[in-house]
Amino acid sequence: MAGQLAHAHTQLYNVAIGSTAYKRGEYIQPVVGPYLNPVANFTKNEIRCRNDNGVSPKTPYLSVKAGSEFSVVWHRSSDSPTDNMVAPSHRGPCMIYLGKVEENPDDIKWFKIYELGFNKDTKKWCSDVARDNHGRVDIIIPKDIMDGKYLLRTELLALHRANHAWGAQFYPNCVQLDITGSSNKFLDPPPEFVSFPGAYKQDDPGIFYKYWQDKGQNYVIPGPKVYPPTKPN
Repeated sequence: MAGQLAHAHTQLYNVAIGSTAYKRGEYIQPVVGPYLNPVANFTKNEIRCRNDNGVSPKTPYLSVKAGSEFSVVWHRSSDSPTDNMVAPSHRGPCMIYLGKVEENPDDIKWFKIYELGFNKDTKKWCSDVARDNHGRVDIIIPKDIMDGKYLLRTELLALHRANHAWGAQFYPNCVQLDITGSSNKFLDPPPEFVSFPGAYKQDDPGIFYKYWQDKGQNYVIPGPKVYPPTKPN
């Protein structure tokens, strides 16, 4: 049974800059324990990167220019066409954060640069969209930040048990980046900084959520607002 459950779960498999894809696990921090298991208790340090290290000394930093297209790819065990990223029952939003590296990982301040929840027109969650794209989500590394070493924190949130206390399943992973070519200043308004642990609460409407009753119609993605803010059409 445990093997079947793990087979339903997911991990950040690899990343890409533009058309250049990197190898499995390259620049991605290792996780603690069974590598596909989710984090249930988001008050623990594991909610940062599915480990308790904060920064991995043995993991190299990937150089990337601010403003570049950057892709993250989730899979369960391989990048074969039959690997569908995560079990279809494990539906929910995707969030991506940046945090500038600090000597003490407790001091890292994170800000959200991407989120995607439920689309009422297509009836699809971000997990569905990523699965349809063979596990891949494309983002832009913000231009208006500071140069430096960062952790890019990816997160899938499975909501199929979120109607129970501590039932939501978090799948965080961290990529180590060295970002250059930024404007070295924030836009106004600046990012909303949060800490991990600390950013989420059990009574957040996007975490304790009646998934089977609401079916995405009134879902609110947890965490801070996305930076930079979306420009009005």
